[in-house]
Amino acid sequence: MKTKILIGMMLLVLSFGTQALAGDCFIGGTITASPNPDLMGPNWMYTMELSWDTGTNYALSHANLLLDPGLGTCTCADFQDALIWESPAGYSDGTPGGCQVDYEAYLECSGDPSIPGVDGFLLKFEPIENGSCEPGATGTGTFVFFSNLPPAPIDEDVLSVVDKFALQYCFGHLSGDFPAMACDPVSSEESSWGNVKGMFR
Repeated sequence: MKTKILIGMMLLVLSFGTQALAGDCFIGGTITASPNPDLMGPNWMYTMELSWDTGTNYALSHANLLLDPGLGTCTCADFQDALIWESPAGYSDGTPGGCQVDYEAYLECSGDPSIPGVDGFLLKFEPIENGSCEPGATGTGTFVFFSNLPPAPIDEDVLSVVDKFALQYCFGHLSGDFPAMACDPVSSEESSWGNVKGMFR
């Protein structure tokens, strides 16, 4: 039976002024699986098309693909074995003038310390600074990773927003496919992520 993976997306925006109201931001997208055209590489290519709107004047800092809150049977080694990516791992439009921003990907096995309560395993996409082009408050991006594991359907997450301290971050959802891992990530509804998001439904 195919394993359904519940995955959330989180958008972190720097904010030192008025906080956005819940519902003012958006992040979401799809992951599409296709056979890898590089016959010497992993079997499957996973392409994530992402769009965001911070709802503020503050630009995208980085995006996290939330894989597992650490309460399931998956380990960091499971994700290290399952996921492969290149450098850069993706790109988006940017400012000024619709320039292109490239992104590095990092597998984080201890959560995101910049966002309170986000623990566990995540894939972080961080813009590569070049001094002339940066992500905007709204944008679209394409991010690619690879796996030898075949695709399985994603359980769609629910959109919710959390404003905390001087930072704002926005939960969104994905549809499509993710590598069918043998381990069992716990639904984010059963984790602290789900509890935080539930406060704003």
